[in-house]
Amino acid sequence: MEKIIERIKEYEGFSLKPYLCPAKKWTVGYGYNYEDRGFSTADLTEILKNGFTGEFAEKLLERDVEKCMKDAEALPFFKDLNDARRAVAVDMIYQLGIGGFKKFKKMQERLSARDYVGAAREMANSKWYTQSGRRSRTNVKQMEEGTWQEVK
Repeated sequence: MEKIIERIKEYEGFSLKPYLCPAKKWTVGYGYNYEDRGFSTADLTEILKNGFTGEFAEKLLERDVEKCMKDAEALPFFKDLNDARRAVAVDMIYQLGIGGFKKFKKMQERLSARDYVGAAREMANSKWYTQSGRRSRTNVKQMEEGTWQEVK
């Protein structure tokens, strides 16, 4: 999980101040879309008490990645993926939400068939690919080859 978290940090960047992400959602920290994900009462209490801190952003990121992992583990093909390909699925779920990830139906069919080249092709043939720059290029190559790719 540590490697996935580091990768997400690299893709998302960090901001202590809220900003509108490309999907026009209010976001803070390491790409935490609080407009859709919200904050618990305990989270809000901590923010009001201490401000939005880097430490709190780390906590949100870890908690969110754990949830993304659980969502990914419920997918029928996930257990057959190696670590590098699992990281791609978890990163996509972090970025798009599980609902957005499930819209990649052809990619999921290819993953179920263990056709990773085909899955990568389906990923590349999407609006997500054109909008996500280096993140999508790296993830497509990582899915295709099944090895960790350097982020360029």
